[in-house]
Amino acid sequence: MSTHFSYQKKDKLKSRKQTQFLFAKGQSMNAFPIKLIYIIEALEPGTLQAGVGAPSRTFRKAVARNRVKRLLREGYRLERPAFVEATNSPMEKLRVNLFFLYTDATVITQKEIQEKIKQLLGRLAEKINTTSKS
Repeated sequence: MSTHFSYQKKDKLKSRKQTQFLFAKGQSMNAFPIKLIYIIEALEPGTLQAGVGAPSRTFRKAVARNRVKRLLREGYRLERPAFVEATNSPMEKLRVNLFFLYTDATVITQKEIQEKIKQLLGRLAEKINTTSKS
């Protein structure tokens, strides 16, 4: 079994319309300091897209903001194959949009960020699996 650790253009949430819809209608869960905003739709099968963000109010300098976003993207890139594996059968019929938002003012290590993302994606996988079976 080979896992595909990539974060390509098709995997990125780039549509302004989709992002605005996600923030308006999406649900959220927290694993401090990361907040996951997500929406699960049965419209477009097999699409999993994710975006990352760090508030400019918290991180005034673009260098710090970009570093946090880079760490979030890397954590998601490494944990995405396990998430897809955990939700394999339901993901074929769903469109899942995710947005990881960093909420703390201090930057934690890459390992800690990856662990928090793993927790969030695990909880989301459980939620997807329970809703698809009922």
